[in-house]
Amino acid sequence: MRMPAEWEPQSAVQLTFPHQDTDWKDNLTQVLECFMTIAQTISQRQMVLIVCKNKTETHQKLADFGCKMSNIRLAQLDTNDTWARDHAAISVENEKGKPLLLDFMFNGWGLKFAAHFDNLINQKLHKSNAFNPKIKLKTMPLVLEGGSIESDGQGTILTTAECLLSPNR
Repeated sequence: MRMPAEWEPQSAVQLTFPHQDTDWKDNLTQVLECFMTIAQTISQRQMVLIVCKNKTETHQKLADFGCKMSNIRLAQLDTNDTWARDHAAISVENEKGKPLLLDFMFNGWGLKFAAHFDNLINQKLHKSNAFNPKIKLKTMPLVLEGGSIESDGQGTILTTAECLLSPNR
């Protein structure tokens, strides 16, 4: 398998939208503006898949903010938090160069925070065909924070021992 580099072409960027039940509740207004700016910027160039608590409300906020809505797909799912980089599927290529999505267990940064909804996101997105239905999703029996690894696409993985080898992770 090969893990593509961060800068290689991709079909979409996945975000998980903040809401009142996330740890952003105390400064939700500012955080929403930040997430909408991210979505707006990405949507000008490529597809954005946004997992959100309320599809209708999120669509209206993004449209009012000036996002290119033709490049935004919304999926209404329960979420614990917003860190899609840590709980989203990881894209790799199999030995034939075909894309494969890996679904790891995310445990809320070593059981610091609830992650029971976040752990279901990839399976639910795959079942609803939010991902390309031709791409398989493989569930891995391993705890991992997707944001804890970086690849140059040539076999080098950059991470930290504290994150991957912690007894709680």
